[in-house]
Amino acid sequence: MIKGFTRNYKPLEIATEGQLEAIHRGALTVLETTGIRVEHDRALKMFKDSGCLVDFVTKRVRIPAWLVEECLRRCPSNVKLRARDPNCDLMVGGDTFYFLQGMGMRYLDLDSWETRPATVKEHREAMIIGDALENMHMAGAYEFYTDRAGIPPCMVYLENLASGLRYCGKAEHFGYEDGCEKFAIKAAQELGINLLGEVGSAAPLTFYAGVVEATYAYAEAGFPVNPCICPTAGAESPVTMAGSIVLLIAQMMASVVMAQLIKPGVGVIIEHGIKPMDMQTGHPYFTDVSKSLTTAITNQLLRRYKIPSKSTSGFTSISKKIDFQCGYEKSMGALISALSGGHIQIFQGGSASELVYNTVLAIMDDDVAGWIGRFLEGVTVNDETLAVDVINEVGPIPGHFLNTAHTRKWWKAEHYATRVADREVYPVWVKSGKKDALDHARERMSEILATHKPVPLTPAQERIVERMLEEARDYYRKKGLISDQEWAVYMEALEADS
Repeated sequence: MIKGFTRNYKPLEIATEGQLEAIHRGALTVLETTGIRVEHDRALKMFKDSGCLVDFVTKRVRIPAWLVEECLRRCPSNVKLRARDPNCDLMVGGDTFYFLQGMGMRYLDLDSWETRPATVKEHREAMIIGDALENMHMAGAYEFYTDRAGIPPCMVYLENLASGLRYCGKAEHFGYEDGCEKFAIKAAQELGINLLGEVGSAAPLTFYAGVVEATYAYAEAGFPVNPCICPTAGAESPVTMAGSIVLLIAQMMASVVMAQLIKPGVGVIIEHGIKPMDMQTGHPYFTDVSKSLTTAITNQLLRRYKIPSKSTSGFTSISKKIDFQCGYEKSMGALISALSGGHIQIFQGGSASELVYNTVLAIMDDDVAGWIGRFLEGVTVNDETLAVDVINEVGPIPGHFLNTAHTRKWWKAEHYATRVADREVYPVWVKSGKKDALDHARERMSEILATHKPVPLTPAQERIVERMLEEARDYYRKKGLISDQEWAVYMEALEADS
């Protein structure tokens, strides 16, 4: 099992108990008074049979407070994610913090700073890099490079998952679209793993049919459900931070009730992030100080409920380049999420408001992840680390600590060393070609791709993955979602990489 990082001190708390209770009560009132729209007949009947007030004409479900609180208590406080490599399993909850591979639709060219669809080869290389990065604890194969050259849209998620399973041993999550989750769940069951099943919800207060179907599929399979609630403040939720949190928590509660009614005790991990909208331009800001504030309070509430969280604060920058803005927007968001009690942080590789992903950025982000993780672990204070005896032995100048056994033992454990940052003194930096962090990350990418060999699938496992793809391709062709022309381009893209 991957250890991740352990938070060894009390999480940051910026809301008082009275403020948390006001948000909690506000969300309960919203669900009981206004309710949530559920566009799914089976779910509507389930809610009614469980004591909710249901209007089958308007598809409105009003959920009583007692049912919400009962379902919150049913959620396990720790959720296990089973990876293809058992050494990469995760236990999500408590004071453990993990980093998850980031997201971004298109490939970013680092010479032109322009974007384009990613190739089969580029997705494969990104997964090999992800397998090698020591601070990327969980893979997100399905959710980046969702614009793939030659791959029909209905097959992108499954092709991405197949690439992830083949070239990375870490735990995976998966989404839903046109029923693709059913093929993924079946393959995962045959592989003996589980998937963190990400299911969205539309703000304000709506569950569309596809979301409900996916929630049924994941919960009935016993896979942990990952409701994703990320409204835009001022458009999909109130413009005030407190009001947006009330709406987010109300939708979170409704998601929890639905999952627990389908399968009592099923694991739930809440993905969250409230992004503000620029009211002058209409552009949402995926990273912003107000997002960090609402993330910290939401993490505080989820710890109160003892439900694990997955944060989008700092998962992307607004910057279109790998630059200073990209660095501070991602780092600040991720650090505040970690300090405020988050459990999974979406991070390495994504930028430009979810538009782009790049493996060089993922390598640079991994340095930041290691820095944040080291900060979470805090300072060890015991007789040996206090070093009183060593100080007394060395004494004043000309004494020094360079040659002590204490220094040899502790220096690596105490001090985090980044892998690709420029840490040379100026004269050495000049003589070695004036390389910056981006140069070092490019070099490390080449080194990883030349030397790192992920544990391959066994022949039996490869057949499971290939059967998943074959069954899905046949299904979508029969549904008319892959035309003959798209099929020819698709097969050509796969053949070019074989």
